Amino acid sequence: MEKVQHTKECIMCFSAIDSRAKKCPQCTSLQAKYSNLENNPIIIGALALSIVGIFGFIFYQNIYVAGLKDQAQKNLIANVSQIHTKNENDALYVACIGQVKNESDFTFKNIKFKVDFLTEKNTLVDTLSITDEDLIILPNDSTNFRVRGIAQKQAASYNNCQVTITDAWAYK
Repeated sequence: MEKVQHTKECIMCFSAIDSRAKKCPQCTSLQAKYSNLENNPIIIGALALSIVGIFGFIFYQNIYVAGLKDQAQKNLIANVSQIHTKNENDALYVACIGQVKNESDFTFKNIKFKVDFLTEKNTLVDTLSITDEDLIILPNDSTNFRVRGIAQKQAASYNNCQVTITDAWAYK
């Protein structure tokens, strides 16, 4: 009786191998139909869908939501109600007190204020940049603020202040 030897092609290197082989002796790849990542459409599809989903999320967060946050931050309006100077511990302190109005649907924290102190003739006297990590501005609400720092000029020079919010961490 004559033995008939059947062969097949390796799915990776295309060399002739025994039809019963589970592993190619040439390239050592498994011969099951979907055993290799390159040949498994389910794994390839899931991987491609995951990559598209990750890039979609990154685009959504960094482009779309960041644009909304930037626009919402521009809608933070700071109104000054008082300016004070005080001698304390051999230093002159100046404070600007007011209210921030949030007309957006975002909550803001880590508010960075830039305060320009002006004379009676609206000449710039001093500038402070301070981050208030404790202040939280809720959506569609108003919150009081106080920015305080060491004065660089004499107390009589500080007559007015203009407050700008230069940065804030926004979230919903």
